[in-house]
Amino acid sequence: MATATKERKEQAVRMLASDLQAALADVVRVVSSRGPKPILANVLVGHGLISGTNLEIRVDRTIDTQCEPMLLPAERLLAILRSCRGTDEVTLTPSGTSVKVRCGRGSWTLPTEDVAEYPAWEVAGAEPVCRLPADQFCRTVRAVAYAVDAESSRYALGAVAIDVKDSVPTFVATDGRMLAAVEAEVDQAVDDRTHSKDPKTKPPLLIPAHAIRLAAAIAEGSDDSVQIEATASEVVMTCHRATITARLVSGTFPRWRDVFPAATTEPHSVVRDELLASTRAAAVVTSEQSNGVVYDWGDKLTLTARSSEYGESRVTCELQESGTPCKVKLNPAFVRDYLAHLPADEEPHVSVLTNGPGGAVVLTTGDYRCVIMPLAEDA
Repeated sequence: MATATKERKEQAVRMLASDLQAALADVVRVVSSRGPKPILANVLVGHGLISGTNLEIRVDRTIDTQCEPMLLPAERLLAILRSCRGTDEVTLTPSGTSVKVRCGRGSWTLPTEDVAEYPAWEVAGAEPVCRLPADQFCRTVRAVAYAVDAESSRYALGAVAIDVKDSVPTFVATDGRMLAAVEAEVDQAVDDRTHSKDPKTKPPLLIPAHAIRLAAAIAEGSDDSVQIEATASEVVMTCHRATITARLVSGTFPRWRDVFPAATTEPHSVVRDELLASTRAAAVVTSEQSNGVVYDWGDKLTLTARSSEYGESRVTCELQESGTPCKVKLNPAFVRDYLAHLPADEEPHVSVLTNGPGGAVVLTTGDYRCVIMPLAEDA
């Protein structure tokens, strides 16, 4: 035992401050000093990884050094690294119940805790769900995750669902009043995961919105692919040098394909930036009590709104193509959200399918679709 302790005291980890800071910045996204256990305010460094968890999500980030595991207080370590130059070498030397940090012209001694007390999280038997380029994964997540409803208790609406049909995955999110869906291109053949009467077909994968947003934030700017795997209760998302593990959302996701109405009318076509600008302009006078905008689709689009608090608005918007005339009242926030979260380089037009008074409105731009339920006329 004395020999092992001596070896541990003499062990030192050395790497560039900029490299350790970049890795730590990904991991601290799930670390909090206000968590249920004080030990969760630490990150685990060892065996080529730096890891952090809040018991619902775990992030493992590879680092270019090998050492025996040690725990380090995340916020203080990050503050130290930010005080150093990126070209400085940082040295971590554990000694009993503390770790000495040297970087640049400074040195710090930080208290540490027993590695054996840190919660372990091993995933066994994960199966592939899909793999897609990181840039497409990030675009897809951004285009749907805003539509979740974390407060819902009836359905698992706090999740982004990955529904795979005929080997084509669709990312879906809904709050019950609007639904966003995007088909994704993949570079790996996958089994179906969808609502089906076939008991052999697995249901859609339900990933917590905050977990998939975190994965997208970490994958942003990477030229790699994002590999998604799952067990019955966990999802593992791997991109480049990071792995995000999260517990799946339990519950039932709506049969979302049934929400899209059959096309019985001719769609309208409008420049999406003009529709977004017109929606924002008309919504200026809406209030919490009167939050609807009337969209009158004819040879052109006329948007009107009224509230007792802020007055009235009337805005016109030119159409590229006019379809079946219709007047429908919508929450402008839903229209804004869909348009604002489309990728900037996606095609500039949006197709709008209206299905008569009381019918759902479907907005489509490329592979990006959204269903918005109308408001009552007196809303």
